[in-house]
Amino acid sequence: MLNTQSHSYALSLDNASWFNQEQMLIPHPELESWLLNTGSLTQRLQSHCQDFKVQVVSQKQGVASADEYKQLSAPLASRCAQQWQIREVILHGDNQPWVFARSIIPQALCEADFLNLGDKPLGHLIFNDDRFKRQPFQLTNIQPNDAVIAKYGVAPLGNIWGRRSVFRFQQHAMMVAEVFLPQAPAYRGLNLGR
Repeated sequence: MLNTQSHSYALSLDNASWFNQEQMLIPHPELESWLLNTGSLTQRLQSHCQDFKVQVVSQKQGVASADEYKQLSAPLASRCAQQWQIREVILHGDNQPWVFARSIIPQALCEADFLNLGDKPLGHLIFNDDRFKRQPFQLTNIQPNDAVIAKYGVAPLGNIWGRRSVFRFQQHAMMVAEVFLPQAPAYRGLNLGR
C-alpha cells in the first residue's frame, strides 16, 4: 500500500507483499536488469542523468515493521525505536523522482560509520566498503494509490516494482528497500499504462 507523508509523497511499504526473486516473473529483461543488479544503484542512476540528487524525506529513530525485523533477524529485545533509524529518501535524476528508498539502519551504525549521512547517498558508503555483504533480493509489484498517481504521473493501471535486500556487516544487519517510480530509467521501453 502506498500513502502520502508530509509535503512529499513518500510510500508506505507496510502492506507490500515481498517475494524471493525466483518466485516473481519479471515481464521485461531491462526491468529485470535493474531489479536484480547487485552493483550500486546510485552509480547506475548517475550514469543515466546529468544531475543526480538525494532528497531526504525523513530520517529518525523509529520502529520498523514486524516483517522488516523478521528479514533483519532482529532479536525481540532490539525491536525498539532507540535501536534503529528509519531513513526514507527519493533519488532524483535530472529533477525527476526516480526511486523511493527506505532503509532500516541500526542506531550503532548511525553513530559510527554513517554519522552525518545527511543527503549523501547511502549506496556510496555501502558499495565502497567490502565489509557490507548483500543478501539475496526480495521483489514486490505495487498498484499505486491515487495520491501517488497524481504526484508521479503513473496511470491507474500501471504497477511499479521494488526490491529490498539485507546487508550484513559484523554483528549488524540493515535493510534497504527501493521502489522504482514511474519515470525511472528501469521502465524505459516498457508500457506502464501511460
